[in-house]
Amino acid sequence: MKYFKLLLVFSILLFLNKGYAQFGPGGVGNSTSNGLWLKADDISQTNSTPVVTWNDASGNNNNATAAVNEQPLFVSNSSFNGMPAIRLDGINDQMVIADTDILDGTNGITIFAAIRPNNLDGAPRGILGKRITFNDAPTYAYSWFFHTSNYLNLDINNYNHNRFNSNPTNFSNTNNYLLKMGFDGSLATNQAYIYNAGSLIAQSNIPESTITNSPADLVLGGLNYNYSNRFGADYAEVIQFNYSLNLAEEIIVNNYLSAKYNISLTSNDLYTRDNSGAGNFDYHVAGIGQATDGSNHTDSQGTGIVRVSNPRDLQNDEFLFWGEESQNPTYTFSTNTITHTEQLNSVWRIGRRNNVGRVDISFDISGIDLSGKQSCQPLQLILDDDADFSMTDANDEVYDLTISGTTATATNVRMRNNRYFTIRYADEIIWNGSNFCNGSGAGNAPDHTDECLKLTVQSGTSATLTSNAHVREIEVESGATLIIDDGVLLEVEDLVHTNGIIDLQGEAQLIQNHTGTTSNCGTGILIKRQQGTSNLYNYNYWSSPVNNGGTWQIGDIEDSNGVINFHSSADADHTTTPITLSSRWLYSYNGLSNTYAIWNILTPSSALTPGIGYTMKGSGVSGVQEYIFRGIPNDGDYSIPIAAGDDILIGNPYPSALDADQFINDNLSVIDGSLYFWEQFTTNNSHNLQDYEGGYSIRNLMMGTAATADASGLTSGNGTASKPAPEQYIPVGQGFFVRASASGGNIQFNNAQRFFARESLNEAVFYKGKTKKSSAKKDERTKIWFSFTEPNIVTKQFGLGYDTNATKEYDKGYDALANEDLKNDVNWFLNGEELTIQALPSLDINDELALKIKIADEGFYRFAIDKIENLPQGLGVFLKDKNSNTYYDLNADLVEIYLEAGDYDNQFFIVFKENQSLSAETIESEKLSVFYDKNSKDIVFNNLDKFNNLKGIKLFNSIGQEVINLNSVVSNNINVSHLSEGVYIINVDTDNGVKTAKVLKF
Repeated sequence: MKYFKLLLVFSILLFLNKGYAQFGPGGVGNSTSNGLWLKADDISQTNSTPVVTWNDASGNNNNATAAVNEQPLFVSNSSFNGMPAIRLDGINDQMVIADTDILDGTNGITIFAAIRPNNLDGAPRGILGKRITFNDAPTYAYSWFFHTSNYLNLDINNYNHNRFNSNPTNFSNTNNYLLKMGFDGSLATNQAYIYNAGSLIAQSNIPESTITNSPADLVLGGLNYNYSNRFGADYAEVIQFNYSLNLAEEIIVNNYLSAKYNISLTSNDLYTRDNSGAGNFDYHVAGIGQATDGSNHTDSQGTGIVRVSNPRDLQNDEFLFWGEESQNPTYTFSTNTITHTEQLNSVWRIGRRNNVGRVDISFDISGIDLSGKQSCQPLQLILDDDADFSMTDANDEVYDLTISGTTATATNVRMRNNRYFTIRYADEIIWNGSNFCNGSGAGNAPDHTDECLKLTVQSGTSATLTSNAHVREIEVESGATLIIDDGVLLEVEDLVHTNGIIDLQGEAQLIQNHTGTTSNCGTGILIKRQQGTSNLYNYNYWSSPVNNGGTWQIGDIEDSNGVINFHSSADADHTTTPITLSSRWLYSYNGLSNTYAIWNILTPSSALTPGIGYTMKGSGVSGVQEYIFRGIPNDGDYSIPIAAGDDILIGNPYPSALDADQFINDNLSVIDGSLYFWEQFTTNNSHNLQDYEGGYSIRNLMMGTAATADASGLTSGNGTASKPAPEQYIPVGQGFFVRASASGGNIQFNNAQRFFARESLNEAVFYKGKTKKSSAKKDERTKIWFSFTEPNIVTKQFGLGYDTNATKEYDKGYDALANEDLKNDVNWFLNGEELTIQALPSLDINDELALKIKIADEGFYRFAIDKIENLPQGLGVFLKDKNSNTYYDLNADLVEIYLEAGDYDNQFFIVFKENQSLSAETIESEKLSVFYDKNSKDIVFNNLDKFNNLKGIKLFNSIGQEVINLNSVVSNNINVSHLSEGVYIINVDTDNGVKTAKVLKF
């Protein structure tokens, strides 16, 4: 335990030595060597009030105290460069520092004092003394005082044989002095000395090599405690070290005091940045260097937050100093309007004698609030030839600071003479009318790494983003324009504040990532364009991506010539400027499913909240009609109520694509999990309801299916609907239907559902009458899209998919109910429900999946596979007619069947194998057919039922080791989830011999 305590004490001492290695005056000394440090600027009290305690800054708690009636007065603005001082009246004032070992009993000592005498008269006036009486040698350590002819005297250990003075140099009242006394017992001669303003004025031989370890207290204002003659003076600073400073250290401390108190040095006045012509960088001066005698000091911080160390090329007579412009800074950052960076509100300046080489520099940032301000961009050290930090000179330099805890460091820094330096960080990317500043992209524009920076477009300017960018927030000032090029994403962590214009060109999109409600604001607008149908008789299903005052009026929509007109006629008129649309076809929907009377008539001035969908018919223009939305961009959380059993027309409320999967998952407790998109035939030519031709495309978590459409593009062997199935991402402005679940609730839109997807890359499909072929998003699930084509070449698409989240029952979000009543129709038939999309947990070749077919027009109907994804190789897909026991191979070609009018329930099925009897010869030659189902992790046998008397199944790995041995066969599936990926050999033992196949598990 004793050993542990000693080790602990030693460790603490090492820690203290390291921690205080550079924090003494001017960066010299530490708490083990700097025994006393009294600074009047540490005192915080009212001018002319008594000073009871003067706290020691050395770390040794050697505070000076004064008894009642002996207390000096505090001077808040003294002659010492306007710095504080304490004023001893020369009558009865004195201050006492209790005896402690560090103050004497050593073979060296150095004491500095910045004082201004006011009662020198030839009598003994003590600056300080540590003795009990003048003739008590065993208790006499030292005394430092003015005496005859106002010479400065010094006693070391004894007044009699050791006293010497500064003759012929004498001192006078009302002058500021920077004095130093010292003793170095290691010297053979001239062990004691006195300096004034950096120059030696007296020295003497002292027979002793050690200063007496006196029990006396140290007294300011007298030769000893209660000495009869008191010293009248202003004290600005008193510093004591328990060793004799080397020359380099002495020069550094003198320059620190000289700058702080504006006292000129007569020798080694190396730091001149404290002069008024150099900017008065008087404060927190510190330095490193090497004196002409080879002594050095290489690590300094002092009273400030700047530490410099590790000079790379230090030689004799080389020094580096730095000083701060602020005496008592409260550090904050403000914008430098030249560089558009956040710059610290205090500056340092360098003073250098010769060149010490490159150095390391660090800042104590514990008192600087950087929280939430500086993150993705580095804190930087900047050195500039000009105090404006415009950073335009060739010699100006920037160094990234590495932050560790509360210290920010740059290494190998070049610190030229007279340079200014401070720290900064970039908080904002500015477009100033001609250039971007502070961005990480080309030309300093923002890119995808700048998510912690604000983007500002300055007033009256126009900026263009040509590449994807990610910023913290956006401000477009009054009269400014921010153009986002076609196909570019602007992603924002927080708010958009525009008093100008944000123009999303083409497929440009804006995404905001914050949670909660929007903070978007301003008197400006965002512009987003979207193309709609031009057919006079067809509907667009819209949802506005912007708002004006929190809602959207259909009458605010524009074309390229301005705000669109509306009239009550049935047909639009595209010949006017701007175009004129019909207000007769403006509707919203929120009510019982398939109830036509629920359609709610709207007017151009109806106020629609974000997320609400509405209908609007086409303009009749040739080609595609472009519409323009102007307003504050929609953003954040929106909630829309829906009652149980109801359908509602809603839409993507954002100026970006919407992730359908995320939206469905977020709302699966409220809706049935499928989204329905209305699409009409481009050939429609009537406003009469009974003449409408069209249908719903569907999207859920399983897949998307295309709307019923004119299938004139059908080709032999592969039926293809002319309209694409919805992709995972819903385009800007797209409206769609959802159906409430049994309980209903509130439909939620939020920023997490937003996604960047472009229609031109088939990532999103806008249902506006324009044909756009696309492909479903790739994943590892098995999916099959089937088509059913009427005699009049109208095609219905229905889908089958496999997902481990699905069951063989109806699953919200994976199965999709049919949402239209077609006269000729086909759907899956599950437990009395008709499904357009059916999802199952795994592929089973024994499944027979029932279809419900309704025929009004007899004739030849085509069945085909439109598209497959991840279908196991070699797996058959057949249409089975149960009544005739006929199997149609859909893999081989499209199938045409003549159907009479009527309902076909439980007659037609999709199956995965043919049911046929085989002769002995056929069985003997039959090959084993297997595949690996990645979803279920099963090996699946396609044709086990074609072999007689199955005796067992064995599975071997690629090196011939038996890994599975089944003596009986009870299923067409073998689960191999426990086996590693690779090739496996399967042996099936039958009456007709062993059948062998290979399968790859992946």
